[in-house]
This record gives sequence, structure tokens and C-alpha cells, in this order.
Amino acid sequence: MAIFRKGIKVGKHDIRVSGITKERGQGILRKLGVIEDKRPKTNDGMGDIQTIRTIVGKGEGFQFPVNFKVAFSPPRGINQMEYSAGNARQDPGYRGSNTSKVKSGGLDWRTHIMNNSTEGLLAKRFKAAQAVSGSSTKISKLDLYCSKVTIPEKQVTTGLYTQSGTAPFPFPQNVQYGTLSTTFYCDGTMHIKNYFDAWQKLIHNDLTGNFNFWDEYTAEFDVFTRTTLASGARLETAGEGEKPWADKVSEGIQEFTKDLNEATGVDGPRGQGQGRGTKPIPKLKFADNYGVRIFSCFPQIVGGIDLDHSATDSIATFDVTWSYVKWNPFKMGNIGNRSTINLSVGEFRNEKDGFPFLEDLPPELSGPLSGAIGQGINTGPLSKASNLFG
Repeated sequence: MAIFRKGIKVGKHDIRVSGITKERGQGILRKLGVIEDKRPKTNDGMGDIQTIRTIVGKGEGFQFPVNFKVAFSPPRGINQMEYSAGNARQDPGYRGSNTSKVKSGGLDWRTHIMNNSTEGLLAKRFKAAQAVSGSSTKISKLDLYCSKVTIPEKQVTTGLYTQSGTAPFPFPQNVQYGTLSTTFYCDGTMHIKNYFDAWQKLIHNDLTGNFNFWDEYTAEFDVFTRTTLASGARLETAGEGEKPWADKVSEGIQEFTKDLNEATGVDGPRGQGQGRGTKPIPKLKFADNYGVRIFSCFPQIVGGIDLDHSATDSIATFDVTWSYVKWNPFKMGNIGNRSTINLSVGEFRNEKDGFPFLEDLPPELSGPLSGAIGQGINTGPLSKASNLFG
């Protein structure tokens, strides 16, 4: 027996099966009894492969380090009275609250103003560094210009203990948190660098040599990783008790493919139904999938800025190394209460090219159709672009 591109030759008979695959042509011959069915009665690996795809899909693939965002909060600053001209000789002219117990008109009071360490002046520095956009998303320049951040490690330190008749065993003694650093792009107005300079002057008044109070110069900030999620949407609204149009089409194609495989003696892929989403085609949007809050932090080191006449194609940056008390993940330790994240987009990606109908078709039809659709629609993981569009 010889097999040719245009058909199959069995003995003296030249059977032409042009336009279909070799596997389907041999299946037709087995159905007609022309050739003997010698295929081994074993399961192929499609079920395992489909299961792996499902697991990876439900896990949203992999997290890319470029998909993150930060949200900084300012320290409180020093609350002291403000000066305004009095109306009478007995009126000293100082107004406002003074919870920091700073003597009005004294050296500390004057130098706090010179260093922009008071609540009002520090808030102006922070607002200039933020430069929040007027859009509905409220993007902050300070958050956006943070080009690199590290979620620090957390280590449980142990010591060796022993009991009578037992070998030494580790027992937890303490908790240590790792180094936390961030990198910032320098904006053209240098507002971000000025803000961190003012923050360090709030910690240590270099004009008097005094350190201020802990709760005046510490703050918190949040770090989030991001992913895509499915919000859920149907191609049409189905009536009560009716299936949507998309489900009806998909089921019809599946039945046609099943009947065609049975009629032509071709086995369908095993494990085809594993991981198949019962939900309709979802809409995708970006969302936070993990986040931590850094508690009681302050900029310990504000790094230098390298200036170079030959660096014509680079952006000036500086690093900030933080001191902090601890960090905690959101939804743990009573921190935050974010909305539930729906990761069902994994089921969506598990389908061929992101379209549920294509995986229901025979390979002769699904391949060319998916290629044609792929020319106009990019169905790769969208999470890579979240730093641009999110």
C-alpha cells in the first residue's frame, strides 16, 4: 500500500480523498472495511495536555514583574500655629491648632517653616509631587514615576532547642523584614525629589539638630501586582429559560463535529471537555491580584542622581531606601477589604485563540479559521500591557 498526496492507493484501487486529512481518509477506509483497524486501544495524551492547559489557565498564566502599581501616602507633618497680622497690640497674630506643642515664634517654629515641615507646607510639596491627572482614573505622577519597587522578604528567625532524649530542633524566635527600596524617574520640575528632601528634613531638622516625633514623619504606602480578569458578558441577552445565542451555536457545532468523527472513523480529542468554561465570552479588565501595605515607613536613604553630558538617551533616576516596621498582605491582618477577584479568565484563555466556537470545529476547519481571525485580533495575554493601559 502506498500513500500519495492526492489520495490513497490500495492494491489496484486508487482512492482519491483530496481535500481532507490523511487521518480522516484512513478513517473512512476503515469504516468501509477496505483497510483493517490496527490502531492500539490506548488513550492518547490529550487529556493530560488539556489538564495542564486548564491549570495554567486558571492560574492566569504567570505574573509579569512589569505589572505593578504603588500608592504613596504623605506623612502627617508638624502641626503648629500659623502667623497672621494681629488686629490689636494685645493680639499676637498666631492662629490655628498646635497639637505638636511647638512654641510659636521660637527657633523650632521658624525652622519648621523654612524646612517645609509643617502640615500645610508639606501637603503642598506632596500635591506638587502627585500632580494627579484630571481623568476618572486619578493617576498620580508620584505613583506613576515609581519605576521599580521590591516587595521585601519576611524571615522567621529560629534557634535550636532540645528536650531530654531528642535531637536539637528549630523553634521560632523572632521575625525580620527585608530591605525595601524604590526607584523614581525624575520629573522635569523635580517636584518628586524636592518632596523627598522635605520629608527627610521633617525627620531631622538640620537647622537646629533636633529630631522630630515618630508619628509626624512616618507614613504608609501600598504595593500591588496586577492581572487581567473577566467581568462577564454575553453576546446577547437570553430570555428566561433560554440559552444564549452563543451557547446554541457552540452546542450545534459540537454535535456536528461529533457526528462527523463517528461517520468517518476518527476519534475526537480526549479530555476535550476538561476546563471548558460554561460562562460566555467575558470582557477583560485590569485589576489588582495581590497587594501589601508598608507600615510606619520613612525614607532612610534618598539616593543621588547621576548627571552625564553623554547620557542623551536616558532618564535621570534616584533610589529611595525605606525604613519601616512591618508589611502585611491585603485581606490578611484586617488590612483592607478589596472586592473579590474573578480569575475565570483562565477558562476563557483555555479555548482556541480565545473564541469558544473554534475549539468545537474539526481541525480541518478550526485551523484556517483561527488563523484568519488571528490576523486581526491579538489574543495573547493582555496582562503584559497593563502597565500601559491600566
